[in-house]
Formats: sequence, C-alpha cells, structure tokens
Amino acid sequence: MNGIAWALLGTLFTFGVTTLGALNVYWVKKEVSSRMQCMFLGFAGGVMIAASVWSLLLPAIERAEALAQTGWLVTTAGFLLGVISLLGADALFKRHYLRRLAGGQISTLKQRTVMMITAITIHNIPEGMAVGLAFAMAASEPGNAALFSGAVALAVGIGIQNYPEGTAVALPLHSDGMSKRKAALYGSLSASVEPLFGVLAAVLAVIVTPLMPLLLSYAAGTMIYVVIQELMPEAHLGEGDKTATLSFVAGFLVMMILDVSLG
Repeated sequence: MNGIAWALLGTLFTFGVTTLGALNVYWVKKEVSSRMQCMFLGFAGGVMIAASVWSLLLPAIERAEALAQTGWLVTTAGFLLGVISLLGADALFKRHYLRRLAGGQISTLKQRTVMMITAITIHNIPEGMAVGLAFAMAASEPGNAALFSGAVALAVGIGIQNYPEGTAVALPLHSDGMSKRKAALYGSLSASVEPLFGVLAAVLAVIVTPLMPLLLSYAAGTMIYVVIQELMPEAHLGEGDKTATLSFVAGFLVMMILDVSLG
C-alpha cells in the first residue's frame, strides 16, 4: 500500500475517534465542566508538543541530512513557514468572526463556545498533516519497521486526545440550544480537516520527495503555534488550578512513550 493510502487510513482513524467522542452527546447529560475542558486541552497540548519533537522535527532533520540538505536550515525554514501561515490564518479568522458577530449571524452560540470549537478545528489541521506525513515517510522506506511503528504511534496518540475533543465540541453546542444530532455532527466534522490535510500533505511528499523535511517541520511549526496561541491559554483559564499543567505532562509522556517504544 502506498503512502497516500496509508495517510488516508491513518487520518480516517483519528477522524473516527473524534466522531465516537462527539456521540457522547447522546448519553452525557451535562456540559463538560471547566475543569474537564482544561484537562482535555492540556492533554492535547502535551500530545502535540511531544509529537512535534519526536514524530516531526527529529525525523525532518534526519531526512534532510539523508537528502544532502542542511538539516537545521530546512527545518527552521519549514517551522517558521508553519508559524507564519497560522499567524495569517488567525488574523483572517478573527476579522471574519468579528464581522459575523456584529451582523448577528452567530448570536445563538456563546462566544466562548465558538472560540473553543474553532481552536480545536484549527489544531486538527496540523495533526492531520503530521499523521499523513508520518505514513508517507514510512511508505517511502518499506524496510524500515521503526518508521511505520512511529506513524502508528502518532495516529494512536492523536486519536487518544481526539476522543475527548469530540465530546468537548458536541456538548457545548447542545448546551447552547443545538439538537443532539446536529451537535454530534458538528463535533465529528471538527476533525474532518484531518483526512483532507493528511492526504494533501502525503501527496505533496510523495510527488516531491525533497519537500518531506520541509513539510514535516512545517507541520511541527503549526502544531506548536496552536498549542501556545490557542490551547494553553484556554486551558489555563482556571486561575491557580494545576489541572491543565498536569494534563499537559500526561499527554506529553503518553505521546513520548508511544513514539519511542513503538518507533
């Protein structure tokens, strides 16, 4: 099976886990508490930072050097491109969001709900890219079992933190007045960007092999930007509460153990 097909399967897995989480809206009676949201976001941040290091930046440096590229230069360029891309996307979103808010188009939802859902959806983009690129890289070296194990570990790690995210999207939507069916649908769709961007990244990596290190570091830059800009500030809204920090540590260790032990 080629890298693009593996990328599709890997990101469909993470998308499917998000859908399972969103279905919790049918049997969970109350909205996710602030503490639970902090825990979900902190754990997701830990997984993403660990994945950025072990599954993206280190492989990007190794692959760049194997292609006779300057590892630190290529990864730095890709990382900065990722950050700059999301800076631009963030500015465009805020302008669009404020315009819709002023026009009353999203008045039925709480601003906090909209911002949290948007943050989760945006951070699913680099997650999808990361999983797609990991499988594309593994497929490019069929004899390297460690690369494939690492890709599987990354998909599992992303999937673990996607489950509560599906719930964290669906429950607030239902609490704000949306039907359970629509809330579950939107919770599932928040991860629909993962297969799309995962396959797109894999296609680029397969077609233009020398771009692989740049794409890996690009995904790392976007993931780390999302963690610092969106997830951790939201996770630390509970002043004096260490839930987010401890959850971040747990997520980081889970992803690191999965990646190192399997990869």
